[in-house]
Amino acid sequence: MNHPALGQLKILDPREVWRNEEKDFTPWIAANIDSLCEVIGIPFTVDQTEKRIGAYELDIFGRVEGTEAPVIVENQLGATDHKHLGQLITYASGLDAALIIWVAAEVTDEHRAAVDWLNKSTSDAVSFFLVRPEILRIDDWKPAVKFVVEAAPSTFKRVLREAVEGEEGPRHEFRRRFWAALLAFLVSKGHGWASGRQTTKDSWISSPVGKSGVGANVSMALGSRMRVEIYCGNDREKALFNILHSHKSGIEALFPDETVSWEPLEDAYASRVAVYRPPKRRYRTTRSSDASSSCGSRRIFPGFGRWQGGI
Repeated sequence: MNHPALGQLKILDPREVWRNEEKDFTPWIAANIDSLCEVIGIPFTVDQTEKRIGAYELDIFGRVEGTEAPVIVENQLGATDHKHLGQLITYASGLDAALIIWVAAEVTDEHRAAVDWLNKSTSDAVSFFLVRPEILRIDDWKPAVKFVVEAAPSTFKRVLREAVEGEEGPRHEFRRRFWAALLAFLVSKGHGWASGRQTTKDSWISSPVGKSGVGANVSMALGSRMRVEIYCGNDREKALFNILHSHKSGIEALFPDETVSWEPLEDAYASRVAVYRPPKRRYRTTRSSDASSSCGSRRIFPGFGRWQGGI
């Protein structure tokens, strides 16, 4: 019997790949942030590395795609320790962070338990992740990195706790059901990224489009409007906006009966190109059963699918 020739899988010490945290490890994570986004299930963009916070420097500062929600990433090549945990909490409080990610080459049981406790003790507006990079190599080939989530918030527990504590209002229930219907529609249209995505009580939902810093989003905008947008989260110089604008005629052709809003957001790091949908009387309701049928599959859902396909 012929047996397939298999290579030998080796697990390497991260310091064999990155010798210095500040000069090697942090820049690599910032340049490969999509890999970290994928494993935690939340797309975000990098605004700055080595951001000074008082007497300390935060490794990576960013924003959740499509929002201004702050993201902080603290990484270390060694084992988790009290020093980095304290810095992480200091950064989170100073920046009012919504997403806190601790990347460490080794994770102790004590610090895994500490992150679990933080997730249990904080509101749904704040999420802590503890992630370990695993360096793999087959024979003498180039090494590859696999991020392993060691601790993360339990969505089920948070939704249950908020419901028990009365934090979920009618609008939150409506949003969850609306996003669930949108994700189901996108899966039915072949958008694989939507499969397995969890719903949220937030007023927006985003998806990556294959380019770092750019997201295709649907959000509930001011004035009871729905907004379908391409959001460039790290576009201070408006380079991404200008690229999109150079394809203006093609993008606007995707919405022949709509008005496309070109928004460079001059005072922000971000920019967007959006289509706004005015409110419909039947859409303004607190009845959860209406969430997927009001302005969903007939107007909003296909529009979001067209953005995905166009980009």
